[in-house]
Amino acid sequence: MPAAHKTTCVIKPQRTILVFQGGGAVGAYQLGVYGALCKEGRQPDWVVGTSIGAINGAIIAGNPPERRLERLQAFWETMSLTGEENSWASPFVAPFVAPGESMSAILSSMHLMTQGLPGFFQPKLFSSFALGTNVPPEEAAYYDVSPLRDTLLDLVDFDYLATSPVRLSVGATDVQTASIKYFDSATTRLGPEHIMASGALPPAFPPVLIDGRYYWDGGLYSNTPLDWILHQPRDHSLCIFATLWPIDDSVPTSSGDVMRREKEIRFASRAESVIEMEQEIHKLRHAVNLMAHELGDKVTDLPIKEMFNLGCGSVFHVLHLQAPRLPGEGAYKDIEFVADRIHERADAGFRDMMRAFEEKPWTQKVKPMQGIVVHNYSGQ
Repeated sequence: MPAAHKTTCVIKPQRTILVFQGGGAVGAYQLGVYGALCKEGRQPDWVVGTSIGAINGAIIAGNPPERRLERLQAFWETMSLTGEENSWASPFVAPFVAPGESMSAILSSMHLMTQGLPGFFQPKLFSSFALGTNVPPEEAAYYDVSPLRDTLLDLVDFDYLATSPVRLSVGATDVQTASIKYFDSATTRLGPEHIMASGALPPAFPPVLIDGRYYWDGGLYSNTPLDWILHQPRDHSLCIFATLWPIDDSVPTSSGDVMRREKEIRFASRAESVIEMEQEIHKLRHAVNLMAHELGDKVTDLPIKEMFNLGCGSVFHVLHLQAPRLPGEGAYKDIEFVADRIHERADAGFRDMMRAFEEKPWTQKVKPMQGIVVHNYSGQ
């Protein structure tokens, strides 16, 4: 455990952690963030992800350093629709597109809902579930996600992941208890089923059975897996928190904007309140840690000594990055797997992360009671 610091000073991070939210196609932003990390010659020590963030994280942690970016790019290239798939529909759809709304978003949504996404999912033809009939849990969905399993087996070396120097944690929701479960490579040998469970968003995708329990998308419980790392044994850390759902917005006035904004609020998952709560907890931990160092051997009472174990002197520099809104995006931006949009989001992630590397806010001095220092790059 890091020693208590009694004066304002620079706390150098000893490890780098990537925290990736879920958000479907918007997750291309995280590709850019990781690309910037590679450009700076840095690699994460730990990746925590939900849904698409779990997939991105698995590809990073499940490959040797020289192959990580290449494999991550290959995944997003596989997910990229060129637009040619729906060119026939443009004349029919155009009259119904609201002002300012992206035609590519409408067309890609139509394509995905009717034809699926190669390498990810495909429609279940003649499904009894769609007719309201009771089916086994594994069949309770509109789409078949076996293509995603094949993609993961192709792009993630799960044998390498078992001993990878990069720790991986992925969040999933227990369907029966409505509780969050983190599958962690530090304690569990992870396979494609754990990654798929983290992204099993109902009713599109079926729950995934693991050790006798069924799991849905971790974002249903919390799309902000930041709390998982802040409750672990801690070292001084740089935490790159790449969020995909904007927190701030004006009051929507159209049906499309209402739907978009509702989804943003739902999947932002109280990111700011989680950080504020953890900041207060860490202040208390630092206070206990300082008291333990001041009193030292003067205390002989066992209960008080045990209380000192609750102290912590670690400092988390949380770099809060935020995927920007793109012109014309709507409620279905998370399934807008269009090549141009994916490139735009990846470029934005790269630019934001490179700006952070230029400014290096984690080299600022930290006060003694600061356990979590937030550097806000959202909305810039």
